[in-house]
Formats: sequence, structure tokens, C-alpha cells
Amino acid sequence: MNGLLKIFFLLLFFQVVTETKHPEITRLHQPSFPEQTEKIIPHYINFSDTIHSDTLYEYVAKSGFPVMYSRKIPTAVCIDDECRPVNIELYWNNTGRYLGYKLPEGEFLSKTKHKPFVAEEYDRLHALLGDPLSALAHYSISELVKTKDTTNTGVDAVSTATIAAVMDYIVPGAVYTSYTLWHIVYGETKRETELRTSKKLNSEQVIKFLDTDALEDKVWVLNHFPKDMQISDGLLTKLLKLISGDDIYLAERALYVIRPEKLTKDVQLQLIQRFRKSGYLQKKLIAEKLSEAPVLAPETTELLANELENLNALLVKNVLDLFQNQEVENIQVNNEVALLLKNENRYIASHALKFLESRQMLDKKISRQINKYQKRN
Repeated sequence: MNGLLKIFFLLLFFQVVTETKHPEITRLHQPSFPEQTEKIIPHYINFSDTIHSDTLYEYVAKSGFPVMYSRKIPTAVCIDDECRPVNIELYWNNTGRYLGYKLPEGEFLSKTKHKPFVAEEYDRLHALLGDPLSALAHYSISELVKTKDTTNTGVDAVSTATIAAVMDYIVPGAVYTSYTLWHIVYGETKRETELRTSKKLNSEQVIKFLDTDALEDKVWVLNHFPKDMQISDGLLTKLLKLISGDDIYLAERALYVIRPEKLTKDVQLQLIQRFRKSGYLQKKLIAEKLSEAPVLAPETTELLANELENLNALLVKNVLDLFQNQEVENIQVNNEVALLLKNENRYIASHALKFLESRQMLDKKISRQINKYQKRN
């Protein structure tokens, strides 16, 4: 009998150990470039946040370009005046975008009364940390973590309205953990990763970013485009494709990074092709970009003038202002503008007149059209 009891208690012991052991917990998205990491470089940085960790790990591919970054976060989660240490490793994409987290074997996250997270709560935390527009950005931790009223009335000092406002952005019962990790993800570490990646950008890497499915990474690389970086022909083709795409913000950013000296005759003609097929906003952006060209090619101005009759009043003014600022003197252009004198929209006709009166190359036909317009008005 004693032998059976010993076996029973041994089985019970192993069952308890098995139930309380926490395996490695990982929630991790794929980086933009899921290349094999050739080496991990530690960078010792004096972060200004409250976390006692000064090492940023850079995961570098064979090409020398960073794949992603991570930072080990040793912190304490304090609930109901009790604290327990937690070690969690956070990961960032090479663009600073949140990738995920990892808890080593034996570590776990907990809620009120130190009740461990369940799988669904780890998933929820992962989703919440991926939201850069979280309402947590607008609160301090003292506004969210419950403290007792100093008057000893037992009334919770955190308003119900405040807690309700952030319920969609936290793991219930883990306000402090949700808040702390979110602010680390979008704090100084994110900015440091962005700075390090942007310094290594070249045309080849920008093309790879523009070829990814992640809209955030396309926007990021256009917003961090090095001013002195040489734009290859391949990259220029990618930028021109974005300009004629459906996303107006990407089109604006792509136009912005094309420097004036790149606006050669060939590029101007490609922009005109996109001008013809685009909507109002893209047409406006393209006209503004062409104003930066050192010189407008005659073919550019003539093709653009051919589009005048199809444009609304504001775009007509934009194109005529472009011709004016570029000091365009072209007989064919003048002839196309003169046709606008017959336009029923007086705003369009008046701007056509103003442009023509400032030109030097006016033939007799256009002069007669101007006189007829003036008599009629």
C-alpha cells in the first residue's frame, strides 16, 4: 500500500510541474525581407526610457542590410502592490514597424492577482501592440492604473470613463503591461531602428521595399528617402509606376522624391502619359512637379497644351501658370491656349487671355481671336 501511495504522489507531483511549466511563447510577424540572418550586431545605446536595457540587436543579412531589430526588456509588472520580474524580447521590422515578441521558456505574462495569460490574451496583446494609432498614446500610466483615493474613501481614483476609453486597447486585467509594452514599441527604440536602416538605403533596397505587400513599408521608405541618394533607372521606373497608381498618397510621395535634375525630356514625357490617364489630384501633382524641371521640353509643353480642353478650370490655371513660370514661348502652345477664349467658363477664358497677352510669339490669327474675345466681353 505504501508503495502505491508513493507512486500516486510522484505522479501528482509530475502533473503539477507539467501544468505550471511555461513553454517559450512567441508571437512574431514576418519581416519585410525574410532573409536569413548572417550575424547579429549588438549596439549599446543610452536609451532615455525607464527600461534597464541598453542593447539594441541588429539582425543583418548577407547583403549587409538589416532584416530586423530586437531589444530584451527586463521589467517588473506590478499588480495590487505586488511585483514580479518579467523578461520579454520585443522585435521591430527594419522600418521600425512592430513585428512581435518572445518570452523565453519559464516566463509568462499575468493579469490581476498574477493570473497567467491564456493563449487568446497573448494573441490580443500581439494585435494591440501592432496598432500605432492606439489610444494609449494619449494617456499617462497614472491615468490608467487604479490607485486608491487619498481620502481613504475607498473610491477608485481612475475614472470609469477613462478606463472605458481604453478598453479596446488593452488586455483586460493587464493595463500596466499593455501600456508599458506599447510605449516601448513606439518610443525611442523605434526611432533608433529607423535611423539605422535609413542610413543604409540605396536604390536596390528602396526597390525591394516598394515591391513588398506592406503599405506601411512603402510609405516609410518614401518618407525616409535619402536626399543625396542616386536614383537608378530601375528605381525611377518603380516611382513612375506609383505615380499612376490608385494610392494618391504614394503618388505624391513618389513625385516628391524625384529630384529636379531627374526631370529629363524622357521623364517629362512619361509624366505626361500618366497625366492623361490620371484623376484631378494626380494631374495637379504632376503639373506642380513639372514646374521644378530646369527646362520643359517643347514636346512636353505641346502635349500638355493638347490636354487643356479636357481640364477643369483649376487645372487649366495650374497648367497655364506652369507655362508662365517656365517662360514657354511656343506657337503651337499659343494656338491651343487661344481655343480656350471660346470657352463658356469665363474663368478659363480670362486666364487664357491673360496668358496670351504676356506672350511675344503671337501671330495675326491669335491677335484677331483676342480682339474678338475683348469685343464680346
